[in-house]
Amino acid sequence: MGTQGQPKITYFVRFVIAYKVIQYQKRYNLTPRAAWLKLSKHRAFKSLMEEHFKNRADHLLENILGGPVGVYPEVKDARINFYKNHIRKIISEFPKLKIYTPKEYKEYLVKIKANKTRGIGSLKNPFKRTRKS
Repeated sequence: MGTQGQPKITYFVRFVIAYKVIQYQKRYNLTPRAAWLKLSKHRAFKSLMEEHFKNRADHLLENILGGPVGVYPEVKDARINFYKNHIRKIISEFPKLKIYTPKEYKEYLVKIKANKTRGIGSLKNPFKRTRKS
């Protein structure tokens, strides 16, 4: 028998949600809640939520996507409730998640390449040899 309770969210979905919310927070200078609501307007949001709700009832997905009112008409804004119940916990799971701007990422790549010229990694030949037949 399986475990009781709500199905667990996959690590991939949790990571993508946390990454994008933190990225929107940094890029647009928003609160986490506003960043989540901005993410909910993204064109790929539907597929992300389908992955999240794949083992659950269909009306939950309809509520979060803002479709026609399903079984629970008293749910006024499921996205805000979803943020309150889930997203805050997901973001707190990744406290050291680093979001690079393009400039920071280029500096990071330069630093990695500089490390390859030192130590035992520098002995590795960067060119692939072709076989002589």
